[in-house]
Amino acid sequence: MADTLAPEKAATVRSRRHRLVLGIALAWLVLLLVEWAADGRIWLGHLVGIVPPAVFALVPLGLAALAPLARGTARWGTLAAAASALLLGFGQSGLDPAALWRAEPRPGPDAVRVFAWNTNSWNQLLGTQDHFYAFLKAKDADVYLLHEYQHVTADRKEKLPVDDLARLHREFPGYQVAVRGELVTLSRFPILRQPAVGPAREVPPGADWPTEYRANKVLRTDVLVRGRAVSFYNVHMPVWNSMPDGLLSTAFYRHMRERFAPRRAQYEGLEADLAANRNPVVVAGDFNATAAMSDLDPLRERLADAAEVSTDPYPTSWEEGGWKPFWRTDWAFTGNGARAERYEFGTPEKLSDHAVQDLWVSLPGSG
Repeated sequence: MADTLAPEKAATVRSRRHRLVLGIALAWLVLLLVEWAADGRIWLGHLVGIVPPAVFALVPLGLAALAPLARGTARWGTLAAAASALLLGFGQSGLDPAALWRAEPRPGPDAVRVFAWNTNSWNQLLGTQDHFYAFLKAKDADVYLLHEYQHVTADRKEKLPVDDLARLHREFPGYQVAVRGELVTLSRFPILRQPAVGPAREVPPGADWPTEYRANKVLRTDVLVRGRAVSFYNVHMPVWNSMPDGLLSTAFYRHMRERFAPRRAQYEGLEADLAANRNPVVVAGDFNATAAMSDLDPLRERLADAAEVSTDPYPTSWEEGGWKPFWRTDWAFTGNGARAERYEFGTPEKLSDHAVQDLWVSLPGSG
C-alpha cells in the first residue's frame, strides 16, 4: 500500500509545483496590467515609483528561468506569461542594452555644455560653501540648471528662501542669472526672456516665498546662442511621496493624494509649453519620476532622452551617498533640432544625494 501511495504523493507534489510556478507568472502579469491601468490615472498608481525599474525586466527573466520546473501546459503557460510581462514592462525597466556596444561619444567643438543638478538645499546640509562653489565652477558649463535654491528648517518640513545672488555673480563673472522660486539658471549666453510655465503663469507679482516655491517648478530661459534662440527648461517636479513617514503611515498616503493634482498640473504645464515652442529645446532636471512611472511618457514621446547617447546600460542618479543608486529620477531631453552628443551622470562629491547630469548638446547649424 505504501509503495502505491508514494508515486501518487510525488505526482501531487509535482502538480502543485507546476501550478505554483504558473500561478506566480500569471500573478506578475496581472500585477503589471493593474499597474498600467492605475499609474498616472489615480494617485495610488504612483506607488510604482518605489520599485527599482530594473525589476520590470529581471522578474520576467527570472520567471522564464523557473519555467523548466513546470511541465507540459504549465511550462508553456509560464513562458508565455513571462514573455508577455517582459514585452509589457521592458520600457519601464530603465535598461538600455544598446549602450553596451555604443561608441564613446565625442562632442564637437561647438557643443554647448549643460550641467543640471539638485543641490540638496543649496548645500545647507552637506559640505562647505567653498567646496560647493569650487565644485560648480570646475564643471565649466555653458549653462547651469540648478534646483533647490533654498534652505530648510531643522525638521526639514518647511522651505526657506535663500539670497546668494551676490556670491553667484562674484563666482561666475560673465554669466547671466535667472531665478524663479527654488530654481536658478546660469548662462554664458545672453538671456532673452523668462516666460512663466504652467502654474507659475498664475502667480501674481510680489507673491510671497511659499507661493513662488509651490508654483515655480519649471524655469524656462530663452538664451541667444550664436544668433539663435534656444530654450532651456530647468525642472524640479514636486516629489510624490514622503518616505520619512514610512509606507505604513497614513501621512505617507495623505501626502501622495495631496500631491497628485499639483504634480500633474506641473507636468501638463511643461508639456503644453513645449508643444507651443518652436525653438530648439533642452529640458533637464529632477523630475522625481522613474522609468517605471508614466509621468514622463509624453516627454519621452515628444523629445529625445539624452541617455540614448550614453554608454551606461542602466543609468541611475538617486540615492547617492548610501547604497548604490537603483533609481534614475534625474532626466535630460532635447528636441526641435537640439541633439545630445554626450550624456553622463557624475559624482556629487558628497554634496547631494543626487548625481549630477553632464550634457553636451549640438544645435541646428552647428558642427
